[in-house]
Amino acid sequence: MTTPQTALDVLRQRTIVDCDTMDEQVAKSFGPFQDCTSNQAIAFGELSKPEHKNLITASVKEAIELSPKFPGPSVEELAVEIATIKLALKIAPHITGSIHIQTNPYYAYSTTKTFTNAWRIIHLTQHLHPTFPQSRLCLKIPSTWEGLRACALLEASGVRTLATTLFTRTQAALAAEVGCTYVAPYVNQLKVHFEPG
Repeated sequence: MTTPQTALDVLRQRTIVDCDTMDEQVAKSFGPFQDCTSNQAIAFGELSKPEHKNLITASVKEAIELSPKFPGPSVEELAVEIATIKLALKIAPHITGSIHIQTNPYYAYSTTKTFTNAWRIIHLTQHLHPTFPQSRLCLKIPSTWEGLRACALLEASGVRTLATTLFTRTQAALAAEVGCTYVAPYVNQLKVHFEPG
């Protein structure tokens, strides 16, 4: 007698399935997945769980120690980036492709700040896991004009990017033109995930 297939099994037969959570248990239980995506909302939801108290405490300590190397962001911002990267690295063994880390959306209208933030994420990832291949790290960048210009610079440097918060065909065409490795089309506004009704 054969084991019945789940909907996930059927999907895997027909397409590539990515992990859209930073919950390591989901990745362990239902993996392997191709890639694992993240954003600030997903990271916040996961970091809000009591089991991550020690991870947060350690991230704050590391942010304080590393802040002289990264003079731009506050210690708090650096701690959030470190904690997010740590969550993604915990999932990395359960995926065959890339972890996706989003740059700070507050920098979406500054090419320089987005570019700098992207490289900081790369350097922090290398610091936290020196043997993790940069080829398995993809940076999610809001697809504003400035964000896409940062994507062009990053892709030219060999850094893989994903154009996120992409709502129009024009944004998709520009993302392709600048060489983004991935695009993430949105079919509705982000607020629908947070507002009742």
